[in-house]
Amino acid sequence: MHAAAEPARVPPAPAPRRTARGFTLIEVLIAMSLLLVGGVSILSVFTLAVVHRVERDLEAKVDLLRPEARSVAQDAVDKTKAGTPPAPIVNAPTSRPGFTLSVTFARSPNGDPAWVAQCVLSYQGKELRQGRLPPMWLTRSALDLR
Repeated sequence: MHAAAEPARVPPAPAPRRTARGFTLIEVLIAMSLLLVGGVSILSVFTLAVVHRVERDLEAKVDLLRPEARSVAQDAVDKTKAGTPPAPIVNAPTSRPGFTLSVTFARSPNGDPAWVAQCVLSYQGKELRQGRLPPMWLTRSALDLR
């Protein structure tokens, strides 16, 4: 007789291997925090660029209004009688919409017959930092018969 056939030996199943799949929560949090820091940095640069652009546009408009401010102040000096101070100008409209001009006058500290005009430009009622113009020494340009 034949010996009883031995059952075929089946090797034991290998233990399931743990393979890394995906990212851990810590890795995702670190990546998100790095992206957040980079995004905030870039956003601050863009914000700064926008602020500088607005200031440059405002300075360009103020540069266009400087000659107008001088002519308004000169006109006020010319309209007054000799020896009397020109009346101050308060929030006079300009050729640019939204901009106004205020001018105060004082005697020249040098003792000459000139008036010193201090001009301030405002935009929509708010005084501009760039709108404080340097003092202007003005004399009457109209014919004075005295």
